Amino acid sequence: MTVSVEVSVYPLIENYKPAVKAFIKLLSENKNLQLKVNGISTHIFGELSEVMPSLEKAIQACFETQKASVVVKFLGTDLSEYEYKG
Repeated sequence: MTVSVEVSVYPLIENYKPAVKAFIKLLSENKNLQLKVNGISTHIFGELSEVMPSLEKAIQACFETQKASVVVKFLGTDLSEYEYKG
């Protein structure tokens, strides 16, 4: 099953950018996933069986190194080609 996921990481530290970049880097290690990064969130597109272990790895590493809030939204379809035309 192909899914679209939106994830936002909010490290509860003043110098938060390195933690966010490390989170995204861990996700990008899985070459079977497509990532779209913007200033607020990262969108992940791929098979659920690929997405879940990658998310678990990134979230676990994040929580082991600092306090953070991680917000994740799942959609059970592929929106990788969708472009908002507001």
